[in-house]
Amino acid sequence: MAWHDSGTSHKPSFSRVEQLELGTWITRQTTISAHHLSRAISASGLCRERVEFGQRVIPARGSVLASRVIANWDPEPDYFFHWVRDAAVAMRAVADLVKMVEDPAEQQAWHQCFHDMVEFSLAISREQLVKQPPADYRQRTQRNCRRFLRTQTRLNSLHGDKLLAEPRFNPDGSIDFLKWSRPQLDGPALRALACLAYLADGGTRTPQLLSLLQGDLEFTLRQAGRRSIGPWEEPHEYSHHYHVALVQLGALVHGRQFAGANAMQWQRAERKLRAGLELHWSAQQQVFTAIRTTKRNNESNKMELEAVGAEQLVDAAILLAIMEADLPELPHSVLDPRAASTLAALEHAFSAAFPINHNRPQGLAPALGRSLADNYFGGGAWYATTLGAAAFCYRHAVAEPGTAAHWLARGDAWMATVRWMTPADGSMSEQVDRATKQPRSAQHLTWSYAAFVSAARLRTIAIESGT
Repeated sequence: MAWHDSGTSHKPSFSRVEQLELGTWITRQTTISAHHLSRAISASGLCRERVEFGQRVIPARGSVLASRVIANWDPEPDYFFHWVRDAAVAMRAVADLVKMVEDPAEQQAWHQCFHDMVEFSLAISREQLVKQPPADYRQRTQRNCRRFLRTQTRLNSLHGDKLLAEPRFNPDGSIDFLKWSRPQLDGPALRALACLAYLADGGTRTPQLLSLLQGDLEFTLRQAGRRSIGPWEEPHEYSHHYHVALVQLGALVHGRQFAGANAMQWQRAERKLRAGLELHWSAQQQVFTAIRTTKRNNESNKMELEAVGAEQLVDAAILLAIMEADLPELPHSVLDPRAASTLAALEHAFSAAFPINHNRPQGLAPALGRSLADNYFGGGAWYATTLGAAAFCYRHAVAEPGTAAHWLARGDAWMATVRWMTPADGSMSEQVDRATKQPRSAQHLTWSYAAFVSAARLRTIAIESGT
C-alpha cells in the first residue's frame, strides 16, 4: 500500500481567523513552556530523597531534570534524572529561545542557561570530573532493593566511550548506580546537534562549548552505525535503530567543519550510516522501519518485514529522528518522499487505534503515540511525537515554498491537536490517555515543553518565509 503525503484521515481547513486564534494560543503556550523548561534547569532548590537507596540528590547548576515532579512509581515514574537525550532536546529549545525572545536581558539569561548546560554536560562526560557513587552505596541500599543496583564492576568500567554511552546521570553530577537500558549512542549526537544549532544561530563560542562539541562528535564518529538501545529505551531492543543512526549522521553532516585530521574517517562513517539507513526502508509497506535486525540474511529480513503491516512497522521515533538530524538534502530529510509516506502511515495508524481520535474536533490531526505496540502507561498519545508531526510540516513548508500553504495548514492541524490535549493551565505531561485524554505517566515532562518551544519557532519561521 502506498501512503499519500496529503494525509489519510484529515483535511486541514483552518480559516484565517482560526489560524490567528491558534497563533495567539501558541504564543501563550510558548511562554508557559519556556517557564516550565527554565524550572527544570539548574533546579537547585529541589531535593530528591531516595530513602530505599540511601540517596539524597540536589540538582547542580546546568543539570536538566527530565521531570521536576518528585515521584516514585506511585504511579508516576521517577524521572528525577538528567537524561542525556532529554537534556539535548532541552538545549536545542534553549537555543531556539535565544532567538525567539526580544528582551535583551531575557535573551542573555537564556545564553547563560545554555552555557551552564554545556558546563554540566562536560562534567558528566569526563572521568576526572564526574562524581562517583559512594563506596558504600550497596550497604546504604535496603536489602530488598539491592536487586536494582548495578555491580561495582560495571561502575568501575565507566570510562571513555562507556561513560559517554551512559543514558542518564543523577542531576547532582554523579553516576547513576541503578540498572537501566544501556548502552545508548544517540545522546552525544543529539547534544552535538544542539551545540551546532546554537552556533549556527550566532551563539557564543567558548572553549568549553567547543570542547564538549568536539568530544561528542568524535564519540559519534567512533560509534557510528553500531548496535545500541533505542530512543524508547526498551531493554530487549539492542539492535540497529533508525533514530540512532540518523541523528548520528545528522551530527556528522552538520559538524563536518570539525572533522580536521579525521576527514577520511568522517566520510567513511557517513557512507556507513547512509547505507545502514537504507536498509530500514520497506518498499512493500512504503514506510521506514524503526529497527532492523542483525541477521546476515538480508533477504530473510526483507521477507519478515513484508509479512507485517505498515501500521505494525511504523514508529514515531523515525519522525523525531528526521527532525533532529535536519539533513539539508535528500535522502532522509523532510523532503524525502519516503519520510512523508511514513508520516502518513503514522497518521493512519493512530487515527484508527486511539479512541480519542475517533471523535476529535473537525480539522484536527490525530494525536500520535510512539508505536502501536507501545504499552508504557497504557501506550497513549505523546506530546513529543504529536509535536514532532507539526514540526515536520513546518520545516517542510520552509524547505519547499511551492507547497508552503499546504504544509503550514497540516502543521497547524497538529498544533491544534496539541492545544486540544493540553489543560487550560498549559501543563504538559509525557502522554495523555488514549481513551480519556487525561494526563498519564510523568507530569511536567521537560521534553514536552522543549518540543513545543522548538515547534513554535519552526512555525514562526515557516510563516515569515511565506510572506
